[in-house]
Amino acid sequence: MSGIVGHITYALLSHRKSQEHRLSCAAIISQHFDHYLSGAYLGVDIMTLPGGVCPECGQEWGYCASMPKTCPDDGAPLTPYVLNHAGESYPSIDIHRAYYGRTHLIFGWHQDEHLCMTWDDLPEFFGACLADANEPAEKAYVLGFISHVVGDCMIKSFQPGLKLHLLNGTYTPQNRPIQDLYSYHEVGIAELGVDWPSLMESVVATPVQTIQAHYMRCAEPSGTLAEKFPEGWRPELKSLLMSVMAENRRYQRIRNVRLLEELKLKDGPEGPECDAGLSMTAEGLNYREMLSLCRESDFRAALDTIAEETAVMFGSASK
Repeated sequence: MSGIVGHITYALLSHRKSQEHRLSCAAIISQHFDHYLSGAYLGVDIMTLPGGVCPECGQEWGYCASMPKTCPDDGAPLTPYVLNHAGESYPSIDIHRAYYGRTHLIFGWHQDEHLCMTWDDLPEFFGACLADANEPAEKAYVLGFISHVVGDCMIKSFQPGLKLHLLNGTYTPQNRPIQDLYSYHEVGIAELGVDWPSLMESVVATPVQTIQAHYMRCAEPSGTLAEKFPEGWRPELKSLLMSVMAENRRYQRIRNVRLLEELKLKDGPEGPECDAGLSMTAEGLNYREMLSLCRESDFRAALDTIAEETAVMFGSASK
């Protein structure tokens, strides 16, 4: 499923909570909202790359190492995607393994496991990242990064405190379409009046941010972050990372079009109906049943819990 819908939703609600808490960072977010949203998705999910390429039509499909067996357009078998950089070829999964833990901090390390952090480490780490951001737009990007890490830790139960049980748990492949559809339509459009195409475009239109290489410790050690967290710096990873971040933006623009189409509702005899593929993933539930499940589980309250925890983290990191 998409990822971008959930993380934009967490970011929007976290911004609102930061305003309610009268945090100084709320104004920075408001002034540089595009950078904030870009950091909230592409500032972390470095594996936003194709899974495969169709040799017939040239279209790219899938996400990281995951891809359909054949091209949805013409049925041709897909060939695995590789990123060519400096004379070398890098499959998506190798990029994922090299960088994933460096953005998710608490989990996802495939190497350098000794660098894995705890929840209690995060305020100092994030505070150092904010201190090293030279421009307000960079600070907004870092705040988006913070919202993603907190949101992932909560929804994936790496940090306790989220009371949520949907179809078969809190965060499962079957639950993700339900969470996306509810966040997109009921929270985003109905409650917040979100223009999703515009917000999703702003994520990919924001230029690559060098501050990301800094907080991923893929640059020369410098600043408060290097002083407080001297381990794990790998400047030799920066050149490839810059190419990956540009590729993230290019491919997400392609995904945005597909996701927006997939998330549309259409009129049915008994009310709005969602995409048949999303319904199939959610064990055959129709849109009305998904909404009912979200209300019964109080998914909206779970989103507020994530937003509150994020605002608290914003405040702790900004001290």
